[in-house]
This record gives sequence, C-alpha cells and structure tokens, in this order.
Amino acid sequence: MNQTQMVAMLQRPLTSYEVTNFKSYLEIARESLDGLLCTNLCDDTETRLYEAREGYTTVFTDIFTDVDSVSLNGETVEASDYSIRQWDRRNGSWYNSIVFDRKLERGDEIEVTASWGFSTMPSDLQLVLAQLFGLITKKNKFDSSVSSKQVEDFRVTINVDADLDDEFYKQYNKTLAKYSLCSVGNIRHGEVC
Repeated sequence: MNQTQMVAMLQRPLTSYEVTNFKSYLEIARESLDGLLCTNLCDDTETRLYEAREGYTTVFTDIFTDVDSVSLNGETVEASDYSIRQWDRRNGSWYNSIVFDRKLERGDEIEVTASWGFSTMPSDLQLVLAQLFGLITKKNKFDSSVSSKQVEDFRVTINVDADLDDEFYKQYNKTLAKYSLCSVGNIRHGEVC
C-alpha cells in the first residue's frame, strides 16, 4: 500500500509525522494485523513448517495463493493426495488450509512451499490495515491525563476510560473474523488445546 492508497482508505490527508514515518507505521500496522489474524501475511515464497492436529485431515496454514510442494514428515505428498481450501471452499483467490486424504497423527510435520499472502489484498482487509495505520497516530495523540477541554463557551469532555484497541476491534470484528485463524481449535481425546 502506498501513500496515495492510504489517504484514500483513511479519507483524510496524512499528517507530517505519518508521511515522515510512513514505512515504519505501515510495518507496525502490518504486524498488528498479523497478530489480530493469527497468521503471517508476508508476500513471499518459502517453506513453512506446520504441526498436524491428531486425528484431523485439515492443516490450517498462513494465507497463500498457490502451492509449490507439500511434504509430510520429510516425504513429498502427491497433489492428488491433498486439496487446498479457503476454509471449506475449494475455489477462491486465496487459501488457508490443506486437506489430506487421510487422518494425520500426533507429531506429523507438514512442510509447505507456497506463494504466501494475497496476490492482491482484499479491499476490506486493506481498510483494516489503513485504520491500524491511523490508530498509531491516534494513540500517540491520546493523552489520558486530560479529562475535559474548554475554550470560552465550547466544552469537550473526553472519555478517559476509552480503550482505543477495544473500540477498533469492535468496529472491525466481522472483517477480522473472516480471515482469522485465531479461533481454530484443536480437540484431542475430549481435551481442548
């Protein structure tokens, strides 16, 4: 995302601090988004290692657009022995799971080489990223020691108990849930892990 796109998403001009620190702020926003989604959105091609959930056929991965190779415990798995999915859908512009033809066992390690991230980040997620960028400035300007401001007959009362992160999450919860892997559970023999 460049500065022009950021201005369009925020619907306001960037402050001088945002322009000066654009790259750093964008990196912080991107890392925050990764944390909120419990996934790594980096656009690269590398091999990543995942641990199987015992008794399951599905391995949830970071978001990817195309798989180059999959190996199970060091042995290459044929493409006919697994399918790539976006949650339960077989078709999509991005994927976040690999479903094997057989159940996986405890200790199985899956290595995936893929084109990680989105080919083009979806618009709703770009908006969340832009708002995370804007949240950095908002947090830097927030002074919790000021509870009220008044100039002549104009008065502003500030909610000092406001949690900017909670408010942000409430506003963008549905979009985050759409891409998040945070709620993927792992149940083994009646235990929730």
